Order: sequence, then structure tokens, then C-alpha cells
Amino acid sequence: MSKNSPAKYYIGLSSGYHDPAIALVDADGKLIFAEATERFIQNKMGLSSAADNLFFIEKLLSQYPMSDYEIAINWKAFEHLIRFPLLATWVYFLRKYIRIVKWIGRILKFDGDEFASVVNYQVASHYGTLTMAGSAFRFVQNIRYKLPYKTLKHFDHHLCHAAYSYFTSPFNEAIIFVLDGGGDNGKSCSIYKANEQSIKEVFRNRSRASLGDYYGYMTYLCGFNLIGGEEWKVMGMAPYGKKHDELYNDLTEWIYVSGFHLEPKNARKVFQIRNKIQENKYEGLTRYDIAFTAQLYYETLVTQMLNAIYLKWPGENLILAGGCALNSAFNGKIHTATPFKNVYIPSAPADDGCSAGAAFLNFKKHNPLKQIPLHQADPYLGFKIGEEDILKMVNYSGHEVKKMEYKDLYPYIAKELQNGKIVAWVQGKAEFGPRALGNRSILAHPGLGEMKDKINATIKYREEFRPFAPAILEEKASEYFENYHPTPYMERVLQIKESKRSELKAVNHIDNTGRLQTVTKTGNLHFYNLINEFYKLTNVPALLNTSFNVMGKPIVDSVSDMAAVFSTSGIDLLVINEYVFQKASSGK
Repeated sequence: MSKNSPAKYYIGLSSGYHDPAIALVDADGKLIFAEATERFIQNKMGLSSAADNLFFIEKLLSQYPMSDYEIAINWKAFEHLIRFPLLATWVYFLRKYIRIVKWIGRILKFDGDEFASVVNYQVASHYGTLTMAGSAFRFVQNIRYKLPYKTLKHFDHHLCHAAYSYFTSPFNEAIIFVLDGGGDNGKSCSIYKANEQSIKEVFRNRSRASLGDYYGYMTYLCGFNLIGGEEWKVMGMAPYGKKHDELYNDLTEWIYVSGFHLEPKNARKVFQIRNKIQENKYEGLTRYDIAFTAQLYYETLVTQMLNAIYLKWPGENLILAGGCALNSAFNGKIHTATPFKNVYIPSAPADDGCSAGAAFLNFKKHNPLKQIPLHQADPYLGFKIGEEDILKMVNYSGHEVKKMEYKDLYPYIAKELQNGKIVAWVQGKAEFGPRALGNRSILAHPGLGEMKDKINATIKYREEFRPFAPAILEEKASEYFENYHPTPYMERVLQIKESKRSELKAVNHIDNTGRLQTVTKTGNLHFYNLINEFYKLTNVPALLNTSFNVMGKPIVDSVSDMAAVFSTSGIDLLVINEYVFQKASSGK
């Protein structure tokens, strides 16, 4: 069968009010496509958007024509017929009877307006997108391609996290710890034992306490947007602060851990903390101290939970999944803070990854006797750039352009990077997950100290404290980082060795750490070869790597997205596959 011949696929959708995505598993159980909807619609986190945007589906089917399909989503709690009218009634009640909702909030001793606005937004958006899930996909398949209008399957949210992370991991056997804002029935943490094809739940938290919600609210208290996914900023800002003892003690009165159970002590404590911050009742407290203290308490709680998990289910291999697994500042400490020897975190551990989990589970449901291939670690699963789209930019952008063979391209770009140029680097398929891993990246010399401020100010347009990542040849990484472990997805922050900090000035954070990406020849040949050429020129086996976007926007998806960021920022060169674009010289 040719590459473009119609085939049967197993579709997984991540639906909900944030991080919608779509994934495809083929007839052999192989994950062949996965991408967050935010990339296509260029709306950060895809808030309140359907996973299967109509035009997104048109593009997907042009690259993956289908002879048949099965489709599933990442929530179990919405599948039963009786729940639909109940949920619809609840949403209608919230939207129409705001006075009553405010009164309920006051009875619960919350701010009435705040309770009404937050609950209404989350409930209406979440269940609204669940109602839409799969509609556009099935509509296009039926109306345009005359395929049957299929029933939408439902799988447990945390099980989707677990399935995606397990089948992409390097392990045959592992403990999977899922930690997020909340899954089915509001439970925010669960534990699974995985062995070969079996993924068995062994624990689900008894309370609705949530470390995802905790970190989101602390993001808000730091002055950032908790809905807009700005938790990254808290992690970046935390090293500039210090522990504030009174705030820390108040946090312990809000939420705590008993074994691996996450428990609320006083759910209203968060509002007391907020009021004290707003009324300046914490002596000497800065927003940097809030970030540091919030991160410190988060790390304390998760460390306690992981150690308790190990005591109950001892083993060498840990898989961490769910939105909290994006806390790279903590992830780098797991090896030293817990007995687990091997830790795996996938490239898309948050809700977008659930699309791949739903697709795997969908395949297994329809093929119970078939084995899903293990160790599917490739994160480059999104759309690739077509030659015809590049040629439109060649013909109409007005930029200077040259096409080079890769053997000439690597040393040419490496030399430009050595000379201080900032390069947007686009190759092959887009990365699945929130981090650019060398296929949709902005690259620069990591040893030039001014690069951090220059890129933040003239390209990313973001806060000056935000750090950048070092992408480093894997065989050299142990020479540069303490307690080194392979980190292919920028999932860990590690300490940079003192003797190497001068070589990595632009990616050395204030606490002498870096959120590294280890690059191998088998994992990403083009990126590896480019870094290796830079190493030959500079004796530095690393590059500064950040996502190809500006603050508040998703990573670029189309050539037009790339052209817009390139043309309106301080990027010097844009490389798309073998094409090199440079802004036209003044006067031309």
C-alpha cells in the first residue's frame, strides 16, 4: 500500500476546555500522528476549542486519507446517557441563575462572584467542548468521504495519561504516577502498575485535593494568568526568591500529604492566603518569594508521595504523567530525592498527550488480541512542511533565499551561530508537546551572555527572568551536568557543573541550572549534525534552544506562521528544511 493510500486508523481526541489534541494510531498499533489543536488554530492552549477543528481535520485527512476509522475521547464520565441531561441542566443553571450560584458561593464561604465566574467558565467550557468532541471529524468523514458515522468511545482520563506515557516509555514494567488538576470525578492523582500490555490501576486519590489546582492558584498569586497556562513563569521566577516561613506554614494548612494520599486540610485557606498577600500582611514578601515558596512546598509534597509509592510498590522504573509532570524544576531532583533508578516523562505529559492514550486504548478495544508495540519514543509526530508552501514563501516573501544540500547547510548555519546570529530552525515533523526539540526551534550561541536578554527582548517579547534551554549532544552531557540522566524532551532541570558555566552563559539560570535537551543522532539526525558542526567550530557541544514562537502564542505551525514571526522579530535567519531565508538588505 502506498503512503497516501487510504487505510484504517484509530483516532484519539483530547477534549476539554484546555489542551485539545488529536492522535492517530495505525492498524499495527503504531502512533503515527499527534498534534495539539493550538498549533493549527494558533490559540494558546486551544482554550474552549474543539479538538477536531473542522479545517484542522481537512488538513489532517489530506495527509492521512482513511478507508475506515474508530474514534475515542479521553473522558469516561461523559459517556452515559443519563449524564448528558444532568450536565446540560447544571450548565444551564450556572448560566441562568447567577444570583443563586453567588448565594451558594457565599454559603461555602467563597467570594460569590468569583465562585460563579470560575465554576461557570470551567463547567460550561469543559462540557461544551466534550459535547462537540468528534463532531467535525465524523461530519467530514461522512459527508465528504462517505464513511459511516461512528460511535464515539470513551476512556478514563487518567488511564489515557497512563497509556500514552507507558507505550512511549523505554520500560516493559513500571509504576505510573498520574498527577494533574483533575481527572474523571475530579480525582487528581492515580497510580498504575504496567507490565507488558497490562496497565492496572492500583490507587486513585480519595479526596478532590489537587496539586495542579494548587500550582495554578499560586501562579495567580504570583501575578500571572492561571487560565493561560503561565505556570512556566513561576518555575522560571522561583530561583530569584527565597523561602518565606509564614507563607510556607500557611500553605501547609491548605493541603498536605498522608502517605501517597493528597488531602485538603482547609480548602478556604487559599482565600485567606490571597487576602493576606493583597493586604500586604506577609512581612517582606515579594512575588519572587511567593514563587520560590510555592515551588518548594510543591516539591516537598510530591517527594513525600513518590517515596510512599516506592515503599508500597518498590521497583526501579517510574513513569510520571499528567500536567504536573511538566514541572521540570522538580523532575531533575527525583533521582536524588527518591529511590527510583529510572524515571521517564513523555514529551506531552499534559492533556494533549491524552489524545495518544485514547488512540492506543481505542486500538486495543477493537483489537484485543493484537500487541501494541512498546517503546514508541519518537516525539516528532505533527505536521510536516510541504514543498509547495515553502515555494510560496520563496516567490512572494521578498526575503533573500538560498537552497543548500544538508552537507553544506550544517556547517554554514553553525558558522552563522558562532558569529552570533539567531536562527529559526524548522525540519521535518513538528514536535508533540509544549517544547521545541529541534524541529520548530529558535537557536543561538549558548556561550554569549547577552543572548538571553537579546532573545527575550527582541524575539520572544517576554519577561527578562525567563531562562532558555541548552540542547546538548548526549555523549557530552555528563561532562556538563551534575547527576546527569538522559533528558530528550527538556523534561528535567539539572545543575550545570561549575567548570562549564562560562561555556553556557546564555542558558545558565540564576541558580546555575539548565533545562537541558539531550540530542542523539538516532533521535534527530539534522539537529545532531548541526550541533556537532557547531561543536567543531567552538568546542561547545550545545546550542541555546527555545520554541519558535512569541510569548502568548503557540509554537508555529504553518509557513505563514513562520514568516510572520521571522519578519516581525529579531531573528536573523530562517531555515525551513534545506531553504535558508535572510531578510532583504536595506535599500533593496
